[in-house]
Parts: sequence; structure tokens; C-alpha cells
Amino acid sequence: MFNPHHLSLPAILPSSSPSSAAAAAVDMDPRLWRRLPQPLVDRVLACLPTPSFLRLRAACRRFYGLLFSSPFLHSHLLLSPHLPFFAFAVPSEGHLLLLDPTGDVPSWSRLPLPLPAAGAAAAAGQSSFSPAAASAGLLAFVSDASGHKTLLLANPITRLLAPLPLCPNARLSPTVGLAAGPTSFIAVVAGDDLVSPFAVKNISADTFVADASSVPPSGFWAPSSLLPRLSSLDPRAGMAFASGRFYCMSSSPFAVLVFDVAANVWSKLQPPMRRFLRSPALVELGGGRQSEARVGMVAAVEKSRLSVPRSVRVWTLRGGHGHGGGGAWTEVARMPPDVHDQFAAVEGGRGFECAAHGDFVVLAPRGAASPAPANVLVFDARRDEWRWAPPCPYPYVGNGVGGGAGGFRLFAYEPRLATPAIGLLDATAPMALHGMQG
Repeated sequence: MFNPHHLSLPAILPSSSPSSAAAAAVDMDPRLWRRLPQPLVDRVLACLPTPSFLRLRAACRRFYGLLFSSPFLHSHLLLSPHLPFFAFAVPSEGHLLLLDPTGDVPSWSRLPLPLPAAGAAAAAGQSSFSPAAASAGLLAFVSDASGHKTLLLANPITRLLAPLPLCPNARLSPTVGLAAGPTSFIAVVAGDDLVSPFAVKNISADTFVADASSVPPSGFWAPSSLLPRLSSLDPRAGMAFASGRFYCMSSSPFAVLVFDVAANVWSKLQPPMRRFLRSPALVELGGGRQSEARVGMVAAVEKSRLSVPRSVRVWTLRGGHGHGGGGAWTEVARMPPDVHDQFAAVEGGRGFECAAHGDFVVLAPRGAASPAPANVLVFDARRDEWRWAPPCPYPYVGNGVGGGAGGFRLFAYEPRLATPAIGLLDATAPMALHGMQG
């Protein structure tokens, strides 16, 4: 299930902080290490974060061989700590820019993407790879192959790449949702189904469900579902997932669309402040190994005619998640006035990308000319603190945010050695894309 023979690991991720390197330099008595049972050593290694293990794999042949051991990968999946990283996907550059917000000063690293090179993509009839969603160590890309958009799942750490079976309906600029677990995943592709060139808009969704215990185990497309009337989706906004439901934004006017996967039914929910929101984004707050994710909304609030200061606020949705339920939004954070003044100056009214992971929320202005992602703001819910990330030190020739030409998309991302759910696609993959080099 882990497909160990497909592994082709990228360069080692840099250390997150100097203190970790100093701790590793502490002298240990070799007589003690020689006497440790191998199962105990393997369990210690399984508890390491993924970047730390990737640096350690070069220590000896046996450590490197653990990458091809299904029992070790299973242990690492269960025991390794949760890393609430954020990924700036730059498909034209062929790599991810990773932001680690957990330290006192957020740090950057770079990770290659397992996508075909431009020449190979052209030979395969694939004109582009647009990042669309992320979940549990997997990234989803929309590929335009011979005019028909397909969905690719990729693990950048192990360089596994697998396509989903062709979507039953062709869609224009689809919005994609992805929710991956240890042995299952759900992908939702929503958008205009192009049923008629004369129709104003006909928004529907297709859902792909794959589970190790399902029949067939490789997964299947569920029947299409219709979105509420007058829905308008933005592919850049993506979807959030919590408690078996996907959430996405509809614009003009703003509304929250809720998709119950088990019932295959969509419903509509009112946002907290429909008339005064700008750049609203639905995110997954919390989650990880210890808690269940909950839906949050991050948006700029602008009430020009009322005595309410402009700000960026964070709400969470509580109760009423069922079909037709109302739910209640609770404000949990508000950007301080001085920080908002700085953020508004760099954002310039162009809007911003937003993602949440664990206790952290990251905001990145759109369209700001910069040689690398700059002016990235991090909210730490543990400390109720807003702080600026240092500028990304890696070269980046793109300009702007949004996944278009030269742009990047922002996702919550956790680097993982083991993403067994991608193995469910082996039996259905129409193309041999596994292990492609970037």
C-alpha cells in the first residue's frame, strides 16, 4: 500500500532552527548506542519529524533502507509529530516554498514538485499543472491533458504521482476539495459542467471516494450533485473539510455552500457579515493528531459608512452543520489596528490568499511585485499574536498569487513520508505517472 519501490526522495529539507542542530551535536556514549535493540532504534526514528528523518537517512545504509519498509512507514505515520507547515505552490518553478510558523521566527525551506518537465508534459499532451488543493501530505493538481481536465495527486516527499480516473463531466475552471486520511480520501470537483454553450450557468459537482475497505478498493465516482441555484465559485478559494462536509464560498452575494458527502447533497449557509466582507476564505482550524478540524472564515471587514474600524477577522462555525442547518459564527480573533494598517498598505485592496493549519493562520497579499513571497503575515492562535514572516530567501520569478501564469497558491501542508491513500489509485491509473522526476 505504501508503494516503497516508487520512492525517489528529493534533497534534504533544511533544518527548521539552529537549536535542533545544536541538540543533535551532543556527544553520546557509543557503547550505549551499540547495545540498543534494533526495534527500539526503529521506534525512536519513527517518532522523528519528516524533515529530521530525511536528514538522518544518509547516516547509514540501514537507516536509508527504512524508507522501503512498510512496517516502519506505518509506525512513522502514527508516531511522527504533526507539522503545521504552509506551502506556496509554484508549478512553473517546479518546487514548493514551505513556511514553518512554529518557531519564534518563521522559517523557509524548498521542496521539489514531482511533476513532469515541460518537454515530457508536452509529449504526454498535458499543457499545464495548476495546484488546486492539499490534505494530509498530498497535493492535488488540475492537469489539462488534450483539452480534458484531470486530477493528479502527488506526495512531494516520496515523489509519488497518480492520476484519478477521468472525471465523468468536463468542467470549466473547477473548484477542487480534497480530504485525505490514512487509508482513504475524498476528492470533490465542482464547477460549470458545460452542459450547453447557451446555458447561463449550470453548477454541479462530482465526488471521487476511495477507501481501503470499499469495493472496488481503488475508488469510484459517486453520482453528480447539483449546487444551490445562483451559486458562483472561485477556483482560487478551494474548499475546507470538517465533520464529513466540504465548505466553499459562493460570491455575488457571498454565501457558504455546504456539501454533505454521505448524503451527496448541497445546502447554503449565511456568512457572518455578508454585505461587508472582502476576500473571504474558508479554512480548516485545529485538526492534526489530537483534535478534530473545525471550519473557520478569514475575511477583511469594511463598513465604510458605519463607525466600525476596518479590520481582518477570524470566525469559527459552531453547530447546525447538518443539511439545512443554520449554524452560528463566532468571532475568535481580530487583527490589531497597527498590524492592519501595515497589512492594508502592502495588500493595496488587491485581496489576499489565506490558509490555516493547526493553531496558525497565514495571509499573503495577491499581486504584490516581489522576487519571492514577501509580506506574509502569520497569526498564532496559541499566543493570540500576529507577526510577520521573514522574506523568502529562495529565488522566485513569479509575480502575484492565484495559480495563474507566474503566480502561486497557498495551502496548508504537512510533509509526510507515508501517504498510503495514494496507493488506492494504482489499479485505476490510466497513465504510468508514478515516480516522475521534476
